[in-house]
Amino acid sequence: MSPHGENAAEILCPSARCEKDAILLGVFDATGRLGYIRPALRIDDDFVAGTAEGRTPEERFRFAQPCVESGCRNWTGERCSVIDDALEFGVATESLPACSIRRTCRWFAQAGPSACAVCPLIVRNVRTADPGTD
Repeated sequence: MSPHGENAAEILCPSARCEKDAILLGVFDATGRLGYIRPALRIDDDFVAGTAEGRTPEERFRFAQPCVESGCRNWTGERCSVIDDALEFGVATESLPACSIRRTCRWFAQAGPSACAVCPLIVRNVRTADPGTD
């Protein structure tokens, strides 16, 4: 793993797959809440291989990669439906998490601090039968 520079210009999806060069944002604890890692780290092939056993890595860790917009099934044509759906539940943390990608986060760009408040509660749903992008 290597440190991720925070000067990236691209908009990042904070719910990406565990793939080489993805950014490791955090680890889910036993209660399902996300604990953020600062600074964020780029993962390598060794990290990916080390997560192959047990539950899917996306159920244990949170990753970020560049947002692919229309290349993702969660893109509505104008925005990411994941954060919109999460905000409908109205359950949020009391304070904003110490996130390392906030400046370039798709969800923050779309919904501001409200997105950050629900972000720690979102766990990526991995559909192993679907090799396409999410």
